[in-house]
Amino acid sequence: MKRPSLKRINKGAAFTLGLVTLPTLSAFAQATPTLDYTNWTSADLMLGAVIFMAGFVVLALLGLAYALYALKKVIDAQKAAEMGIIPEQVGFWKRLEYRLTDAVPVEREFEVMTDHEYDDIRELDNSLPPWWKAMFYVTIVFAVFYMANYHIFGWGKLQAEEYEHEMVTAKAQIDAYFESIGGALNETNVTFLSDEESLTEGKSIYDGNCGACHGQELQGTVGPNLVDNYWIHGGEVGDIFKVIRDGVPSKGMISWKGQLSAEQIQMVTSYIMSKEGTEPANAKAPEGDEFIRQ
Repeated sequence: MKRPSLKRINKGAAFTLGLVTLPTLSAFAQATPTLDYTNWTSADLMLGAVIFMAGFVVLALLGLAYALYALKKVIDAQKAAEMGIIPEQVGFWKRLEYRLTDAVPVEREFEVMTDHEYDDIRELDNSLPPWWKAMFYVTIVFAVFYMANYHIFGWGKLQAEEYEHEMVTAKAQIDAYFESIGGALNETNVTFLSDEESLTEGKSIYDGNCGACHGQELQGTVGPNLVDNYWIHGGEVGDIFKVIRDGVPSKGMISWKGQLSAEQIQMVTSYIMSKEGTEPANAKAPEGDEFIRQ
């Protein structure tokens, strides 16, 4: 098998680099007279420097790849000659396996045998597979561009910045939604609903969720009674709404915001307020501070 000479390798590398750089240099030469450097900002200069560096790196990698390829051809030819193998006589898959693994044939393992031995097993000093080394080189190049993108020039957003950006975007969307429906219902703008339909729905929600602790007549059992004018956390409509929504974990009162909508909590609040002053049997003793409703 004829081996490519070093002169041919150098000529091929020079030709490849010239072929790649010629269009770039030509375009640069044509565009140069029209450039107005007086208006360039520091960001423009930085971008130009980065583009130049990136182009230089790409060209260098192309030249290196070609040189390595040519050198690999020389080494393969030399190994094949030493083994007495003519590449044309070996099948495609065998040649592919040889190129991917770069392993030494079994009959020549003595050449890569080391002194390391354990349980009559000798260690071989085989080369790393070319595909593995190629992937390793790719990760190195990727790491350089990753560092430049995220940690040097700051073009890409880090995870913390992406999180903050997503949170700001989500909040803007939530605010826009609430603005479209007239604002979010909370303890600052909730009002008492006096219509029969809302009070009936409020009673239904109360009976299904609140009666076990506060009694079906709101007389109080485990929880305080809700018909007198004494309140532990305030008796305004917003205070009652907030307690139902957020709960009072220290007193065993759970939060209902995960099970009831704000509108449903408003209906329950209105129903409880509508029952104030009634006198159910076995009402629990008052708890909290007296609240005089205006």
